[in-house]
Amino acid sequence: MNTKTQWGIAGMGVMGTSLSRNFSQKEISLALFNRRVEGKEEGVALKKKQLYSELNPTQAFEELKDFVSAIERPRKIFIMLPAGVATSHFLEQLIPLLSKGDIVIDGGNAHYKETEKRAKRLGDEGILFLGVGVSGGEEGALKGPSLMVGGDHTAYEIVKEDLFKITAKNNNKIPCCAYFGTGGAGHFVKMVHNGIEYAEMQLLAELYALASCTMSHDEIQKTLSQWNATKSKSYLLEITASLLKFREDKTPFIELIRDQASNKGTGAWATASATELGYPNSLMTAALHERFLSFFKKERIQFSEYFDKPRSTVNISSSLLKNAYDLSRWVNHHQGFEMLTLAAKEYKWSLNLSQVASVWAEGCIIKSNLMDDCIKLLKDNTMLLLSEDFKQLLTNGKENWKEILQQAVANEIPIPCMQSAWTYFAALKTQNSSANIIQAQRDYFGAHGFLRVDNDSQGLKHGPWSS
Repeated sequence: MNTKTQWGIAGMGVMGTSLSRNFSQKEISLALFNRRVEGKEEGVALKKKQLYSELNPTQAFEELKDFVSAIERPRKIFIMLPAGVATSHFLEQLIPLLSKGDIVIDGGNAHYKETEKRAKRLGDEGILFLGVGVSGGEEGALKGPSLMVGGDHTAYEIVKEDLFKITAKNNNKIPCCAYFGTGGAGHFVKMVHNGIEYAEMQLLAELYALASCTMSHDEIQKTLSQWNATKSKSYLLEITASLLKFREDKTPFIELIRDQASNKGTGAWATASATELGYPNSLMTAALHERFLSFFKKERIQFSEYFDKPRSTVNISSSLLKNAYDLSRWVNHHQGFEMLTLAAKEYKWSLNLSQVASVWAEGCIIKSNLMDDCIKLLKDNTMLLLSEDFKQLLTNGKENWKEILQQAVANEIPIPCMQSAWTYFAALKTQNSSANIIQAQRDYFGAHGFLRVDNDSQGLKHGPWSS
């Protein structure tokens, strides 16, 4: 009879398999499970066990009852299934087979509100539940992901040492894994991570569009590679420079890819969640909307043929591009961390922003030199855009940032994220805005009232138009 295993992992897709290999490499014994679907998914866990030598010591199952029975108590089960219906269906099958005190971890990209419901549902059964955001893709899951944990703190204390073994370590040798609060806190942090990621990817796409007006493909590739040896270094910059190397025959491979960008929903969740919190996460929103717009390919072709094309007069240097890119990235990160600050107050999570940055410093898609700076700045409770680092960057690059925006408008090159970054920054430093016009309009047509600047303690007042 087989010895009981320390952990169980359910779902042997790309991420589940890589995570299983990671656990097994750290000598944590595993039971593996994947459902059986006749003619479609048969013996999946066993095949993965046979394919990878590090999985040889594992036990493979496609009967859920046998899988659960193979794990020592309190059972620790990591679910790596698609978010939504698949995970919900699996949990309904799993719950009756568990005992009080068992620990279930959802490692999918679940919506944080769904995670809140699941935490309550399992808690009512006496089962400890964790919602864990897993970042880093296939490579991260295998070599060391970034883990953002929320849910039952008792469960976290039981599993954290094993989680520390499999996670990435940042430059300070600290595991990129932390507990952020009850319920859906971990998945909320992961959602914001993905929102920042959306904007970072869009900024690089805009950078490429601008650079293409004045540089050859090879010059752009070389420039981005050089930037990655500077303070601008990031994982996304690195892979963008790398992918530009590829060609098919003599054609840059990037030119063979249809310009329609997909999304899996987390960008939309981040945008909607910010709206609920009343926070203007303008870069995430702009990046999401640009992906939506990219799918209107037929209409874009029609409009491009209908309207005159501007004569190109672009003259953009590498230094101008770099300043605009760097400053926009600071605004993007500022918005992400400020959104977390509001969420922590709203949902009563004890989020430590420096710790969030530490978890994001390695093993995830948005790791960068800037994130390393965020660890230090946020430890001192410094808002990123009020830091001396940003002020110095702004002093050196503000005029270049504005020049990029002017040239983009003059030549009708869409750069929604860079534009959003500038607009947000300019609005944020505007002491007296035009919102008084909005308040007057609202009072005029709807008698909503407004505060007076000369005595706001008297509460809402109405204008002379209402008399």
